[in-house]
Amino acid sequence: MKDTGERHILKTDFFDCADYYGHLLHIASYQFALQYVTEKKVLDYGCGSGYGAHILSETAQSVTGVDVSYEAVSYAKENFTSNNLIFKNIDKMADEKFDIIVSFQVIEHVRNDKTYLKKLKELLNPGGILLLTTPDKENRLFNYIQKPWNKYHLKEYSAKSMSTLIKQFFADFEILKISSVPELVLPEIQRRKKQRIITLPATLFFYPNFLRVLLLNFQVWLYQKVSAILKKKNKQITLGDTTPFFLKYTVEDIVISKEVEFSTDLLLICNTPKK
Repeated sequence: MKDTGERHILKTDFFDCADYYGHLLHIASYQFALQYVTEKKVLDYGCGSGYGAHILSETAQSVTGVDVSYEAVSYAKENFTSNNLIFKNIDKMADEKFDIIVSFQVIEHVRNDKTYLKKLKELLNPGGILLLTTPDKENRLFNYIQKPWNKYHLKEYSAKSMSTLIKQFFADFEILKISSVPELVLPEIQRRKKQRIITLPATLFFYPNFLRVLLLNFQVWLYQKVSAILKKKNKQITLGDTTPFFLKYTVEDIVISKEVEFSTDLLLICNTPKK
């Protein structure tokens, strides 16, 4: 499966500490979910490459990973197997319900977030739990004037805007924030702040989506051309290297809490009432 940078694929090579932080964040989100899935029927809605569903299958009764991408589902089937784990395309889902649903880094991609949340709620058994993660808009975008600079994202959320949306579907929910120790998270925070400035001319709020994507693609093309001329190349860093930084931090250094100093992403725990 082609690595576009949008669907996370397990790897051991990282361009910089921000790239490494993103890798640890994805793994930590699924490890956080492990406390909810023991002996439960679980749905990973938007499973991507499948590594997360495989993590959950270690303790869950069963895990179903679904995705809109046939390529992603095929990759997941080839690379992650377990007796209690299956992968399928979303359009192949049967009429069934689940105890736990995880949907990590998905809501920012959907055209209608209300339809998406309504669907997930309908898929939950009474007393079921929905876990969501999504980028925290706070350090990514200028308020009111900017659309997402990630061309795959249709909308991004702050804790406040997410709370306003979620309470329309779940009366009982909690919003946590994802971060890390400063040395690990700050390079990612700085990257996001830099991106919102660089991409602002291509992401103004009044642009239609096709124009935003077109301008963002042009910016990437221009950057690649300039980099080639200047012969600047990123040095890829491998976990096997003796680089102290990448040997120092692990997934245990990711912090998921209500109050953090530097938040990169949001994690929501949404509870349905028991009958």
